[in-house]
Amino acid sequence: MPANIPTSEELGHLVFRWGKWVLLGFLVLLLFTLGMGSFYTVQQNEVAAVTRYGSLVSSKPEGPGFHFKAPFIDQVHTIRMSIDKIPIDKAKVKTTDNQFVTVDLNLTYRVYDPFKAMFQVGAMGSGDVIDKVIPFVQSRALGVFGQVNALQIVDQKQALEASILQAIQARAIDLFGEKIEDVQITHIEYSEGFEKNIEKMVQTRNEQISAQNMLVVKQTEAQQVVAVAKGQADSAAAAADGDKRATIAAAEGLAAKTRLEAEAGAYKTKQQADADAYAREVNAEANAKAIAIVGNAESDVIAAKLKAAGSTDNYTSILRASAATKWDGTVPKIQLSASDKGGQPVIVLPSQVTQ
Repeated sequence: MPANIPTSEELGHLVFRWGKWVLLGFLVLLLFTLGMGSFYTVQQNEVAAVTRYGSLVSSKPEGPGFHFKAPFIDQVHTIRMSIDKIPIDKAKVKTTDNQFVTVDLNLTYRVYDPFKAMFQVGAMGSGDVIDKVIPFVQSRALGVFGQVNALQIVDQKQALEASILQAIQARAIDLFGEKIEDVQITHIEYSEGFEKNIEKMVQTRNEQISAQNMLVVKQTEAQQVVAVAKGQADSAAAAADGDKRATIAAAEGLAAKTRLEAEAGAYKTKQQADADAYAREVNAEANAKAIAIVGNAESDVIAAKLKAAGSTDNYTSILRASAATKWDGTVPKIQLSASDKGGQPVIVLPSQVTQ
């Protein structure tokens, strides 16, 4: 037997010696594997759930951090909870005027019900949930676009986005456990023929707008001319009215002056007439008083003469004698007493006429 070939006894010793180390290493590896398989880590933007032999054992989604599980028999499933976006390209829709339009949508979404998304619909990580959401959104968008005509899509873009969101939000939670936060229409593509029609229509509309603008310019110019003419007419009217008012005021002033002067003259005449009447009245009263005084004096003289003569007959004889001495042969005259004003007339006749 060659010298380098170990004997069975030596072989047994070698196996025993190395077998202990191998077994020890296996035990260490087993313990390490058991230790590492007894916990799992959930990231900040994720939640997790544990299944055992295919059955869900988690009562609620597990949040971020370290968590324990049974090694080898428990399986951990995670799903991302952060908000994400997904494009839906080339969605064909038909409008009320039978125009086919291709639109691109952009969905903003997040997981609302992790258990529904992972175990009732599919694994979020594989993308099969979104693969189911996309056809659902396209069908709802088709119904929304079918309520407007092609030209209203651009004008009512925000209203259409709100209508699509309203049509899919609640049902997406019920069906897929996903909450659609927002819908954006990122691109609108019309057919080539419709694009030409739109271009022609836009050109026609621009021409109409240009014509309307020109009309507005002409109307504005006409209004300015009218305003200038009206201003000139108002100015002329105001000047004429001012002249008229000035003339009226001057005439009224002259009339007032004439009336005042007439009133002053009439007042002066009346005052003069009143003064003359008063003077005549005073003079008449004075004359009457003077005549009365003279008459009274003459009466007193006659009464004195009668008293001196002794009787009326004696006084008459005296008067006749006096008249006879003064008679010149003419017809007797009426003799007034003492004055030719007032008193009673006395006719003196001679008792004898001498030849």
